[in-house]
Amino acid sequence: MEIKSIKFFIAVAETGNITRAAEQLGIVQPALTRHINTLEKELGVTLFSRLPRGVQMTAVGREFLVHCRRIVDELERARHEITAHGSQPRGIIALGSTTTLGHVLMPTIVRQCLRELPEISLRVVEARSVNLHEQLLTGTLDLAVLTNPVGSYQLSLQPLMSEPLCLVGHSTRLTKQDSISWDDVVQLPLVTTPGMRALASGDTGQFNRLNVVAEVDSIETIRGLLITGNALSIVPQSTYQKDIQVGLLNAVPLTPIRTRTLVLASRSENADLQAIRQLSLIIRQGIQQTMGKST
Repeated sequence: MEIKSIKFFIAVAETGNITRAAEQLGIVQPALTRHINTLEKELGVTLFSRLPRGVQMTAVGREFLVHCRRIVDELERARHEITAHGSQPRGIIALGSTTTLGHVLMPTIVRQCLRELPEISLRVVEARSVNLHEQLLTGTLDLAVLTNPVGSYQLSLQPLMSEPLCLVGHSTRLTKQDSISWDDVVQLPLVTTPGMRALASGDTGQFNRLNVVAEVDSIETIRGLLITGNALSIVPQSTYQKDIQVGLLNAVPLTPIRTRTLVLASRSENADLQAIRQLSLIIRQGIQQTMGKST
């Protein structure tokens, strides 16, 4: 059985018409018909029912189509892998990051990608983790750093790191202390991103008493409110790490602890591609460089 015959069969199955399939494939209709007839004879089954205006797959034909698509996908993947050896990966990679992580991690990632993968065109998308998860499943994204994602057979998940959430505020408004209890936190007016509010509240809603006076998507907007002393927020310390290091903002750990777990996710069928593997390594190195730790 030739791969050409398999591709011809897929074209006919998808168009439901041998003439249209022949036009798409750039061959004459009698030649395509012979390929289909030869394939049916070789398999000893009828793949299509012939109709006055086209063809219709039989039950066996539909089952065969599943196998054919898998074969073609595997061959394309093998071709991509083999031709990539000895050469720089090239193409477009869509990379997703949460808004609370993007401004911390992405500059390092993009800079390193430009240096090590010059033939790769990187498209960076910042959104809530749940939206990034959906875009991975639909194929809009190739790779994304997610927060506490739900597992899926369609995704390959690699743990990156975990970090606790903190109450963060201007040093004149929030004093340094070892920790602050949730009972005290719920008394405070907070400005958070929707993602951080959901993460802090927890799956069980145990902490959904948080007094969130405003939800803001932009981390930079929240930073402006924090620096002017007009707000307190709940975020991982790494979100405003530079401001905390110079003493402009204070970060106080919460008790009981709630953590953000960062996971590098890619579509399962792409996880072993050379470009994805190399970019994954860059992201891991970027986590260590900018946030100081990884799992």
